[in-house]
Formats: sequence, C-alpha cells, structure tokens
Amino acid sequence: MMVSAVLLLIAAADLLVNGVGVQEPNANVASAIQVSGRFVR
Repeated sequence: MMVSAVLLLIAAADLLVNGVGVQEPNANVASAIQVSGRFVR
C-alpha cells in the first residue's frame, strides 16, 4: 500500500513538472523510477 501511494505521489509530481515543461517526460519517468526504487529499498 505504501509503495503504491509513493508511486502515485511521484506520478502526480511528474505531471506537474511536465505541465510546466521544465524537463522531458522520459527524464521525469527515469528519475521517478530511481526515487521510487530508493523508497522501496
């Protein structure tokens, strides 16, 4: 449950950043996967 909640928060943050257009979507997804991996571990 906690992992899914963290993934949802990261996804929401990525959508906000993508909306602003600061970074590329692929870069956001890669960084989100790395951050989520750290939380899971």
